[in-house]
Amino acid sequence: VLEDRGKTGAKGGFSVTNSDGSLVGPWNAMVCSPLIGGLAERMGSFCRHQNACAPDLYEIGILVVGVQWLSQFEWYAHEKLALKAGVSPEAIQAVKDRVAPEVADGMTEQQRAVYKYARELHETKRVSDQTHSAALKAVGGERALVDLVFTMGFYHQISMTLNAFNVPLPQGVTPPFKEPKV
Repeated sequence: VLEDRGKTGAKGGFSVTNSDGSLVGPWNAMVCSPLIGGLAERMGSFCRHQNACAPDLYEIGILVVGVQWLSQFEWYAHEKLALKAGVSPEAIQAVKDRVAPEVADGMTEQQRAVYKYARELHETKRVSDQTHSAALKAVGGERALVDLVFTMGFYHQISMTLNAFNVPLPQGVTPPFKEPKV
């Protein structure tokens, strides 16, 4: 976990361990349930390193998941990774603000198609043939679109874990979302 996530964290500009050596993010929960946690980490490793979908496109999908869950840590980590993957700050803000895909600023045509696909899937739990065709063209093929959907599904699991165990942001980081009342 540390080796793979350490690479991912370094790429995004954040550490995966605290100064006391404890893990940052969802990894403490994974360590508490090592069999399921190990399987989840293998899935995450595939999503990060063997995805047929381009990184800027799957990061758009992950950001949509983060917004859906109001997942503070997920957004914190993947906003940085999305920037590194080539998603513009304007596009990231549009996803965060849930701007309609048709008027979202700063997106490439491919990013907009993936954003529309992800939003439609999350909002209606289905995707129209037109939206599916546009996303299929945008990502470059069926395997890439399947990888995008599996990646979003994986990050639902991660966002749920982060929220369920109230995983904190690093000290001094402002939460990107208003916390819902529970």
